[in-house]
Amino acid sequence: MTGAVLHYTDVSLTDGQSTRWDGGMTTPMALAVAQRLAATQPAAVEVASLATLQQSVARGEDPWQRIELLRERCPGVPLRAALSLLTDHGKRGCDVIATAVATLWMRELAQRGVSELVLIDPLLDIERMAPVLKVAKSLGLTTIGALPYAQESTHSNEELRGKASALSGAGADRVMLRDEAGLLTADRLATLLPVLRRGLGKTPLDLHLRCQTALAPMVALEALRLGIDGLDTAFAPVANGASVPALGTLLRSLRLLKQGTPASGQLLHAVGEVDRLLSEMADCHGFEAALPWVFDLAPYAHELPGEIAAQLMRKLAEAGLAHRLHAFANECARVRNEVGAPPMLPPFARSIAEQALLHLQGVTRFAEIRPGVRRALQQVYGATSGSVDASLLRRVGALPKAPELSLAELRAACFDASDAALVISQTCGVAPEAVPAPASPEALRYVGMTPAEALLAGLTARVAPYAQLSVQGPGVSIQLQGTEG
Repeated sequence: MTGAVLHYTDVSLTDGQSTRWDGGMTTPMALAVAQRLAATQPAAVEVASLATLQQSVARGEDPWQRIELLRERCPGVPLRAALSLLTDHGKRGCDVIATAVATLWMRELAQRGVSELVLIDPLLDIERMAPVLKVAKSLGLTTIGALPYAQESTHSNEELRGKASALSGAGADRVMLRDEAGLLTADRLATLLPVLRRGLGKTPLDLHLRCQTALAPMVALEALRLGIDGLDTAFAPVANGASVPALGTLLRSLRLLKQGTPASGQLLHAVGEVDRLLSEMADCHGFEAALPWVFDLAPYAHELPGEIAAQLMRKLAEAGLAHRLHAFANECARVRNEVGAPPMLPPFARSIAEQALLHLQGVTRFAEIRPGVRRALQQVYGATSGSVDASLLRRVGALPKAPELSLAELRAACFDASDAALVISQTCGVAPEAVPAPASPEALRYVGMTPAEALLAGLTARVAPYAQLSVQGPGVSIQLQGTEG
């Protein structure tokens, strides 16, 4: 079957680790796996996103250095970055990334070897995206316009076709259908892709799927059968769950189904080596095993994307509320409608989910309003598709639109900051002087734990509920005291 050719971009270093490891992949860890990852011959490797910039800064790492060093370790492989025009850190004045800041951001990425850019605007404001796409092309970047897929689009193929066509018309070299909540089914995709193709003409169409409902691997196979131009995947230890489909599983499935050109034994071995290395890292650092989630209808109600879905599922379990998943999902949907029905994507999704969790835990509805919910009500990111609850809007008050500062005004406000520091300040909500400095070569060297060290780290992370924990074995004697009770 000629359609089943897998042109994949690896997102293990961005969305994969953000979701499965809660953003815990340090720069030394990323560098340790990068060369083997590049050996699996991906069409591109995604090395940066708004989330990874924020994760690096929170750890005290220089995110620009991370990109530069990944460029060195992935020779000959195109590097991709995702740029989101809406932030969620809450710093007034940069809730929306100005075109001037986006220009600096893309320039810094291009100077460090990034050649592809995914441009994301959850509200799909074409007027806001068009100038950014134009600048990106002037910098020589291949532009990929993100087309969010949401549950309310289920009966509107033509609406999605129109949006895809608008992205292409605004200058996107490619368009990416992004199903961040894992809602697509194979049947739905089979009717949608031909319609999108008609709207795009010769513009290539890519697909980004999440696995919250466990359907994404099957949907990915259907997309390949239908001839999708590009697909995002990750390696098994950072795939599935709320992440994207696992590369190795897709390759083996295509081989079993005799679709397309079968993956060579050399490629399967290279993929297995990366899977093994990442599994060892997960074991050493106590990251959860990347087990697939079972099918559930809850995501069709809460529509939570990627890492936000994973984090909120953990919070429900920690609060002893996992059995109330569907009540939580329905409350997410209710809160969302009350604040204007914004798309369940950052910067809206996390605050809506946290507000719903408060209500589920017994807090009187909206007795406390999360800051992100307040900003959504005030429409600081732009107009949403639904109507805002009038009583809630009266409580939070209207907020005038923040003026978009020019590049000269931004530089004048931070006169001693470099452009690279200015971008981090705007995207991560930190002062330019707080941007981490590059690390020394020694600090960037990844040293894996010995089995005994990994055992000690794992036991230490789990000892709190126990009065005492004791492990004896050949050459090993560990005695730990619990901290609870």
